[in-house]
Amino acid sequence: MSQSTSFSSGREDKQRVKEATDIVDLVGSYLQLRRQGSMYVANCPWHDDHRPSLQVHPARQTWKCWVCDIHGDVFSFVMRRENVGFREALEILAERAGIRLTSRPQPKTVEGHPNDKPTLLKAMDWAAQQYQKCLRESPEAEGARIYLQQRGITQAAIDQFKIGFAPNQWSWLLDLGKSTNFSPEVLAACGLVSKNQRSDGWYERFRGRIMFPIFDLQDRPIAFGGRILPEIAASEEASQDRPPAKYINSPETKLYSKADNLFGLNLARASLNRDQHLIIVEGYTDVIGSWLAGIENVAAVCGTALGPRQIQIIKRFANEITLVLDGDEAGQRRTNELLELFIEFDVDLRILILPDGSDPFDYLQDHGANEFRHLVNDAVDALQYKIEAETRGVNVVHDTHRANRALENILRTMAAAPVAMASSSGSRMRQQQVLTQLAQRFQVELETLRHRLDELRVQTKSRSRTAEPSRPAPTLASLRSPEKELIQILLRAPALKAQIIENISPDQFVPGPCRDIYELVCQCVQDGSEATYDNLMVQLESPELKNLLDQMDEESQAKQLHTQEEYSNQLAVVISTFEQEVHRQDDRQARSQLSNPEIDDQEESLILEQLFQKTKQRQGL
Repeated sequence: MSQSTSFSSGREDKQRVKEATDIVDLVGSYLQLRRQGSMYVANCPWHDDHRPSLQVHPARQTWKCWVCDIHGDVFSFVMRRENVGFREALEILAERAGIRLTSRPQPKTVEGHPNDKPTLLKAMDWAAQQYQKCLRESPEAEGARIYLQQRGITQAAIDQFKIGFAPNQWSWLLDLGKSTNFSPEVLAACGLVSKNQRSDGWYERFRGRIMFPIFDLQDRPIAFGGRILPEIAASEEASQDRPPAKYINSPETKLYSKADNLFGLNLARASLNRDQHLIIVEGYTDVIGSWLAGIENVAAVCGTALGPRQIQIIKRFANEITLVLDGDEAGQRRTNELLELFIEFDVDLRILILPDGSDPFDYLQDHGANEFRHLVNDAVDALQYKIEAETRGVNVVHDTHRANRALENILRTMAAAPVAMASSSGSRMRQQQVLTQLAQRFQVELETLRHRLDELRVQTKSRSRTAEPSRPAPTLASLRSPEKELIQILLRAPALKAQIIENISPDQFVPGPCRDIYELVCQCVQDGSEATYDNLMVQLESPELKNLLDQMDEESQAKQLHTQEEYSNQLAVVISTFEQEVHRQDDRQARSQLSNPEIDDQEESLILEQLFQKTKQRQGL
């Protein structure tokens, strides 16, 4: 397939999806919209918004938040709201609109193939329904029903979380799959079955387990966590002389990555739109127990340590996080590990260690929701927890070695987020309070602590220099004026497109957002399509470029000229500016060649003559 054909096919997919998606319906499915004149407004989910500052423009099919200074279309809204890339946003909107995409960046797959993502999603949904039906109806699931009842998990919770049961059989799901299009290879690609290494057969990963589906943010089952029934665990331990794993989880698949998902986040999102405070627990039943107690803003890690990617997803939905881990020794050790990670990502984190070594599910059953909420509300912030944990049992006067080690550990934790600590006035005030507290507790001069913290920050920065530096998102004010004006002329006066492309090439742009947009303009012209605002917004996949193009279009509308002649005059000035920059580059190159000590007299004369002739031409001589 040629590049032009591929470009055209991708454009058609994007265009069909965008035309089928109304921006008001889309944003309204996430946020509470209110009509305001010709627009709609809502509280922005990306900052603490008490007065609606997110606007939706039905006529332009765009949205923007004045406070966050972010703009975009249906694709960029889904990308930002769901924390996904363009391709996944396109797939989400296509599925929402009932459109089957014709172009894919990966090798084309057919329906029913183990690499076909829609097939895997259907298979996972089918499997979840079979497990639920088994729990509800099968005599073999009687032990699971009794276990859930004894744990206090009601039928309402079973229905809400779509809990199921996998019988203790080697081929139960495989046998059911024979009457469907889901081959063993498809079920294996879903992480439900595995290949038997000793034969050509297959066996089921989950046997004799209560099944907790893990849903993505589009409420689709993508993985499972399986809790073995106690009586089955006892039977297996007796026959194999070792206890089976209490929980097993789905492996990494095309649908599921442990690093990108949290159990229950799809349900917690509704409450996070109202109160951006997320409680993170360890287990599936901890989330279910919280829901039973009327606490909805809870999610759990999926059988793995919390990682950077999950924290970035959490930050999309929550401004404040309370980490609730078990009160046993292992839970406290994990808390120390997670603390460093959260501080590195500059998250407003509070930490709650439950009393008496209990977990959230048991604590809620024994003490109720009010006591649990009281503990959550009184949870200490991360740095305070670090201070208390490091100084517990340390006599700062007599045990100087342990005291110095504790103080160094606290300061290293603070240095893990140097930018966050030094940026806002609130962060600086918090740092001052913590350092003052440390100076009093450890009987050290405040200035000494400041100096040591600065040293540790320099060390932290030095260690991270090999990592790719984060680049600030481009803003309208940061764009080069002639480049921005050229694109704005294209948007307002498309009849001048041919004259623009004839006189200015993408190479005359500085590498950056304007050049990326202009290259797309040239590609549209080459492909025979219109380089209009709507078409460019469809083709652009970067939310930053969509944001800038929308801002440029709005700005050009505000200062809109009235006649084609006015636009032509403005274009002449812009083209002249570009030409002058080309001349300056030629002059700089010539002077750089002349400064070369190895140049001979003949070459020097030739360069001087060329420079002289170009100068005469520019001056019209």
